[in-house]
Amino acid sequence: MSDFLKKNWFVMLVICVFTGISIFYIYDTNKGKLQGKTVNGEDVVYSITGKDVTASQFYDDLYTSNGQQAMIQLFEKAVVEAGVPTTDSIKDTAKAQTEAIIANFQNNYGSAWETYLNSALKETGFSDLETYMIFQQKMNQVSADYAKEHFDELKIRQISYILIQYENADQPAAEATENEKARMKAVDDALVNGTNFADAAVQFSEDSSSASSGGVLGVIDKNSSSLDSSFLEAALALKEGEISDWVHSDNFGYFRIMCTAATPETLAANNADNDPYLQLTSQYDTTLTNKAIWAKAQQIGFDFKGNADLEQQIKDALGIIEETPADSTTDTTTDTTEKTDTTESNN
Repeated sequence: MSDFLKKNWFVMLVICVFTGISIFYIYDTNKGKLQGKTVNGEDVVYSITGKDVTASQFYDDLYTSNGQQAMIQLFEKAVVEAGVPTTDSIKDTAKAQTEAIIANFQNNYGSAWETYLNSALKETGFSDLETYMIFQQKMNQVSADYAKEHFDELKIRQISYILIQYENADQPAAEATENEKARMKAVDDALVNGTNFADAAVQFSEDSSSASSGGVLGVIDKNSSSLDSSFLEAALALKEGEISDWVHSDNFGYFRIMCTAATPETLAANNADNDPYLQLTSQYDTTLTNKAIWAKAQQIGFDFKGNADLEQQIKDALGIIEETPADSTTDTTTDTTEKTDTTESNN
């Protein structure tokens, strides 16, 4: 369970690389200069869901937090608090996760567990573990909501597979061996004779991690870079209900892949007891967090109150690049043409 925390710390540490020394730059260049709404004569840094946060409140929080991470963490906290309600389910899950993490630290560090846990927790910018776990669930939900809203763009699929491994995994042959062909043919014959894919996977798949569950991999998208590239390309090309031909993987062997969902409706029907988008963003696509948090901020009307420098710093930290409208390009081209025509006429 400690790996769970480490995974989330990595996200925070990556953000640190983006922000670098920008925290101090923002403070030095904007303190006393931020323009926009004022409360009791003091500038408002941003407003969210009708609540104003003043410059002194923002910077006080900034400097009592974790230095380089503070700006983006405060932004994320503000967005998830306003954008995702804290449900009883989230609270219960956070409590269970907290208890499991504490038990893990106690097992690993004995009587010193609390010291190690507090030191680790400090890296997250939180002082309370359960509060941090609630925050992480909300962040995951923001990413899941974003994935759901961008279903087609992300090419989301739910996938199952059957694997026939190489006869000699240490030195696979350039072409399938007779033995490998025979094992693949057994799969093909079963499917032709009416055996459903899940039952065929239980009977024939040589991947012990998925065979017993009918070959279910889960929910993936175009950013699922942890998957074998040949497998991913073939899986994303499938329509709902389709089964691929045998897909050769240099790393594993030969796959037959089935797409069990390629529409939001079917995906929801296949996963009545859980959120498939949470599965996607927690297991196979962890790249959406920054885009998702920015999109959620726009959705709930996060207002920087004219603080363009602060807004740009946060966008830079999140890696947000907004495309220039097509009309702007057209206008520029028109202006250039007009200038060229004028120059030619003057000549």
